Amino acid sequence: MTPALQSAIDVAAASSAYVIIVIQQKGGSGKSTITVNLAACMGRSAALVHGPVGEDEDSPVVAAGIDPQGSLERWADRVPEEKLPFDYVVTRGRLGELPKIKSQPKRRRVLVDTPGFVEVDPDAEWGEDPLGDGRVADALREVLDIADLAIVPITPEWLSWEPVEFTIERILKPRNIKFLVVINLHDPRDGDTQLEKVKNWIDERGYPRMAKPIRKYKIHSHAAEEGQVVTEYKDSGTALRAREDFMDLALCVEQAL
Repeated sequence: MTPALQSAIDVAAASSAYVIIVIQQKGGSGKSTITVNLAACMGRSAALVHGPVGEDEDSPVVAAGIDPQGSLERWADRVPEEKLPFDYVVTRGRLGELPKIKSQPKRRRVLVDTPGFVEVDPDAEWGEDPLGDGRVADALREVLDIADLAIVPITPEWLSWEPVEFTIERILKPRNIKFLVVINLHDPRDGDTQLEKVKNWIDERGYPRMAKPIRKYKIHSHAAEEGQVVTEYKDSGTALRAREDFMDLALCVEQAL
């Protein structure tokens, strides 16, 4: 753990819980992977600073999912309990649970994985709430009401860019929610041409972003099935670089808060 991240976590210990949502209109941007691995890095760092959490104690870090499909729950259930450095809950669209968790005294960070695809009302005028109706839309509104920061993942794939702009301009900005754009799934083998294009696209719009991308590694794609989080990957050069990506993201999030 870097001294900067340790310092940020020390400050966090004196703060109330912050809610960080991972949101993007389009599916396939890696929201669940970001939520789980960021929670793992934050939870592991908190344990290093303040000691391990007792069996019957609340962890300072919670990963939550509001998607009725419950992908976060299925992933976390496969991780051995002693290797999961955070608590988790899946609301499946039920209302009222996440505000209660935010108010619990020992909680410090609540990371929320939003649905894989945000359904919107195609007839909503500019300036109106585009989220439409339904249980999932209501659950997302509840999370947005308590969110302190939104992580908006974008991939180098051109088709993911417009949904990012929609998410920021139509959902986050009207609610005055701070946000951080994170380039995800960058394959180092593809070179930097497309990476520079997406960076320029983000910068032209004045969106705050994480300086480095989160790189695409096969180890991430198998992690849920194998019951692993990034802090528990078997030691290798790839695992080290993967942890570095998410520790960098954890530091960026703390600085943004």
